[in-house]
Amino acid sequence: MQKVFQNILIAIGVLAFIALAVEIALSVGATMHGNTPVKVIHVNAGPYPLTVNLYKDPANAGFALPFSIAPQQSAHEKLTFDVSSIPTGDIAATQVHSSFSQDTNTGGIQGDAEITVQGPWILHITVDGPAGQGMVDVPITATAPPAIPDWLGWLIGFIPLYGLLIFLVMLRGKKKAREPLGETQLTV
Repeated sequence: MQKVFQNILIAIGVLAFIALAVEIALSVGATMHGNTPVKVIHVNAGPYPLTVNLYKDPANAGFALPFSIAPQQSAHEKLTFDVSSIPTGDIAATQVHSSFSQDTNTGGIQGDAEITVQGPWILHITVDGPAGQGMVDVPITATAPPAIPDWLGWLIGFIPLYGLLIFLVMLRGKKKAREPLGETQLTV
């Protein structure tokens, strides 16, 4: 019976490992963008016309929002970007400076904007170049992260019941092992 219990524990450990690996993959996948943007916005940051590509719309609160910014005209001069995500309205959150890297193909940048809570946000873009400094705000809406599916909620909720059933099955097996095979009477 102990061998069965050990096999059950190994199976539970393997399932927990698989669930952890899936969660890590989903978290990494949420911050990486695909080849095609979900939303393309054309804006002017002062004298610089820009194309802002958002790879998730609406953004998921608590996750990074992948974006890219490219000048609409081929810029022979080097442009310097600064991007921040700023909460608007009465959201209890702080401004977060975005991480990004240069995109050598477009002369722009690509990066991730941290959106910490749900509600209205703006992507504040500052561009420095030969024509001076320009700024623009791109509105973003952040929604709550998706809830877990109902079937997964029920599966997790019944974990104590599964443990109780395993315990009762093991207890029953021990009780059968202790019962005598037949009654014998001693006469004196």
